[in-house]
Amino acid sequence: MGERHRLTRVQRSLVGVVVGGALVIAGIGFAGSYAAVRELALKKGFGNFAY
Repeated sequence: MGERHRLTRVQRSLVGVVVGGALVIAGIGFAGSYAAVRELALKKGFGNFAY
């Protein structure tokens, strides 16, 4: 009951790679979403407020 599960060095590395990849994908998604909304706002006449 008092066992502690520790990750090996390889497992920690893999977790780091997965988390890093998830952050990159989230950043790309945010940038794409921002660009799409900005473009739509410019088309609708928001001017500099679109940025």
